[in-house]
Amino acid sequence: MSVDDTLLDEPDELVGIDSQRMLASTASAGAAIRSTLDADDGHALGPLVEQGRPRSLCVVGAGGSSAPGEVLAAVAGRGSPLPVFALGGPALPGWVGPMDLVVAVSASGRTPEILTFVSEAQRRGSSVLGIGAANSPLQEVCSNARGVSFWPVSRLSPLQDVQKARSLLWALSAPLLLLAGELGIVAEARDGLAGAADRLDARALECGVEVLTPENPAKDLSIHLTSGLPLAWGSGDVGAVAARRLGRQLAENADWPSVVGVLPEGARTHAGLLGGPWAAPAREEDIFRDRTLDSGPQPRLRAVLLRDAMEHPDTATIADAVVQTCERLDVPCQELTATSGHAIEQLADLVGLVDFASIYTALMQRRDPSHSAEDIDPRFGRWRRTEGR
Repeated sequence: MSVDDTLLDEPDELVGIDSQRMLASTASAGAAIRSTLDADDGHALGPLVEQGRPRSLCVVGAGGSSAPGEVLAAVAGRGSPLPVFALGGPALPGWVGPMDLVVAVSASGRTPEILTFVSEAQRRGSSVLGIGAANSPLQEVCSNARGVSFWPVSRLSPLQDVQKARSLLWALSAPLLLLAGELGIVAEARDGLAGAADRLDARALECGVEVLTPENPAKDLSIHLTSGLPLAWGSGDVGAVAARRLGRQLAENADWPSVVGVLPEGARTHAGLLGGPWAAPAREEDIFRDRTLDSGPQPRLRAVLLRDAMEHPDTATIADAVVQTCERLDVPCQELTATSGHAIEQLADLVGLVDFASIYTALMQRRDPSHSAEDIDPRFGRWRRTEGR
């Protein structure tokens, strides 16, 4: 495998490899939030808000559409007045019933297990909000049903490209966060989203393809990541989501493996890696070597610590110890701390950076970051229900 970090300062070549303009889609995240804020939310959210606060809020999604549930759980935090669950398939928990609100997220609006979730929630009498593509099977199953609403999300970027679900995190999350604000789960959600849009715009400017490596934090992070095996640790609720996002985006966009953990537990379960064979350099580092001649990634850990600006003091102590231990054991470590502000803004700040870094990680390998799981095997994409189930 060849990794060529000199490509990072060749904007035209990067754009040529990025066939479906994933960089441009990532740069449009702030605009997607503003589109949601400008929409009339009364039609979709009003009936659900009028029902009052539910017993629980269950967000179901698959693949790239699963992240909004984690975003809401992190932003609502430990002080949420009701439990928030981010769920995957293939079935709802047995306790979900008429007192609960189920939010079904599908960028394509065609994911079979999400359609099954909606039908099952309706049978149980739960309130339902569908978030996904307009004129899709999800919108159809959500139409003309009592207690069921639908929020259409466009899959087209400002350049009219059809975006991947993993590029639509904020377009899919913003309606959910607005609903959480109306239900009193997330305080000042609308202001937080407006601030997040500004943060994402700022990231788009500083991480843009024309900004050269020394001044571009995403390109710098991508070089760090591709110098070995990334060990991503998240600190605090916001940092944990950002770390998991980094691991997923590296895998989906760049086919690059990583180890992901959450502090403080991650330091207890993964700490041995810092002193293991992957921590020691395989050979003396040569910063002037031609990396295009490397046969594969160097077997050395590259730690990334993604920190919540409002992390618990006990967690902060562990996070500081991680940085100090990496220095002592000579494990290269990048510490990324979210800027202060609303939790939504903090998350946008970290996610905006790791999203760009994951795409540059792909482009350095001359890999198209737009490929999908079904390109490997069609069964990894939209599965079809087995006969008789």
